[in-house]
This record gives sequence, structure tokens and C-alpha cells, in this order.
Amino acid sequence: MIFDNARYLSALIKRVYMALIFVIVALLGFAGFFAKKWYDASKLENVYVVFPDKTFAGTRADESLVRSEYEIIAFARMVLEKALAHNEYSLEENLKEVSELMDKESVNNLLSKVNEQIESLYKDQNAVSKVVLEEIEVNKETHPHEVLLYYNTYLHFVDPRASVYEDKQAPGGLYFQVEILERSYKNPYGLQIRKLKFLSPKTDK
Repeated sequence: MIFDNARYLSALIKRVYMALIFVIVALLGFAGFFAKKWYDASKLENVYVVFPDKTFAGTRADESLVRSEYEIIAFARMVLEKALAHNEYSLEENLKEVSELMDKESVNNLLSKVNEQIESLYKDQNAVSKVVLEEIEVNKETHPHEVLLYYNTYLHFVDPRASVYEDKQAPGGLYFQVEILERSYKNPYGLQIRKLKFLSPKTDK
């Protein structure tokens, strides 16, 4: 009787052991299956377009290096404001930010215009400047593309001792090339200024 019970217990343990092995193998199989699915999905760059009643998925195409004229004009306007519209507190940050969107030659040309006398306008004479884009031309037939623009800088001075306000205008022009790059975290525009040159104000004939 005892011997029969021992054989029954041994058979039961073997069955439990085999069941555990089966469960472990099944779990490993499921884990491998879902890991492969996750890996395959991670390699896909899907674009989801959400509508009120439906959602569509599509594969992201390779990034195009084509930029519309509207994008280039918007970029040029932003660069113009960062380069020429300042106050005492925004001067250094604006110049640093716009310099990261230029090649070294353009940065040197820009900073050469911001000498100690210009810095003194903001830091010692409480100047605040704003810039207005007056005219812009974009030539997309060349590579890099070319931009020619004319602007007017308005300088506003405040004398805190006498509360005297003074305004001055400083018209000017810019020429630069726009190189198209891949968009990145550092340069989300995917555009870079090259060969920047300051021009004389446009004269009316």
C-alpha cells in the first residue's frame, strides 16, 4: 500500500514537473513573440492622422530637403528680429541664438556690427530696438537659395532721470544665402544662413 502511494506520488510530481516546464516554455515563446513584434514596430516611423471619427496610419516618408518660399521668408523674418531687435536684457541671448543658425563667416559679419558703441546703446542709454521688414526677395533658382531684404530699425531711448523719450530710425539691408539642412533638435528649421552681408539702405529713385 505504501509502495503504491509512493509510485502515485512520484508520477504526480513528474506530471507537475512536466506541466511547469510546458508553462515556462510557453511563457518564453510568448515573450519572444511579443519582443519581436515590439522590435518590428519600433523600426517603423508611423504617422497617425486623427479625424473626429477615424484614425489613419501611414509610414513616414524620408524627409524632404525642399523648403517653400513661405518657410524661407518666415525664417528670414525670425533671423532679422533676433539679429537686430534687442533691449539690455535680450541682446546677448538673441545674438547667441541667431549665431547658431549661421556659418562662421556670417556670425563674424553680424558680431562686427555689434561693437562696444552699439552695446552701450542698450546697456548705458536704455535703448530698445525693434525691426520692421520692409521688402524681401527670395531666389529659389539658385542653390543655396538667396535672400535679399530691406528693413528699418527703430531705436527708442529712455532717460530715466528726466523721463525724456527719443526715437531714431536706422534703415538697412541684408543679403544672405540659405542652405537647406536636415531638421534637428538644435536647428528645427533645417536652414542655415551663409555669406551674410550688410547692405546700404535702399534709396528711392
